[in-house]
Amino acid sequence: FGKDAIVCMNELGMIVDVSHLSDGGFWDVAELTKKPFVATHSNCRALGVHQRNLTDEMIRALADRGGVAGINFASQFLTKDVNYHVSRISDLVAHACHLKNKGGIECVALGTDFDGISCELEVTGPDQMYLLFDAMKKAGFTEGEIEKIAYQNARRVIADVL
Repeated sequence: FGKDAIVCMNELGMIVDVSHLSDGGFWDVAELTKKPFVATHSNCRALGVHQRNLTDEMIRALADRGGVAGINFASQFLTKDVNYHVSRISDLVAHACHLKNKGGIECVALGTDFDGISCELEVTGPDQMYLLFDAMKKAGFTEGEIEKIAYQNARRVIADVL
């Protein structure tokens, strides 16, 4: 049924989101979809141990199909220390850098998951996103790259799928 749903979603112009799928489900989507797909709130497994984070191979597959990964701000997605409960800007930037290095700047987006997380946050809401963008600038991201991360990449995927 799930495989049929992916085909139907493509026909209807619906965006397929893999953030809550198993690894096998991810690869089914990557194989079947004819349009870009997204991981709306998943990070890099190389940096954080959460099972919903993407492997480097997954990041490349997502990018190759024109999709984006939205950086999740939840602490358990950010580090390999499962007992750490602070969402640090430096960790968010590290995931953005890793996504960019493995999939290119076009696959990096923001997913935050503000409505689904409970940890201490250095960026507590949209009004503080400038803190993240300032840190990205210091890490070498250009203004244009930050604009892509902030909204352009997600907007492109929406336009491509519709």
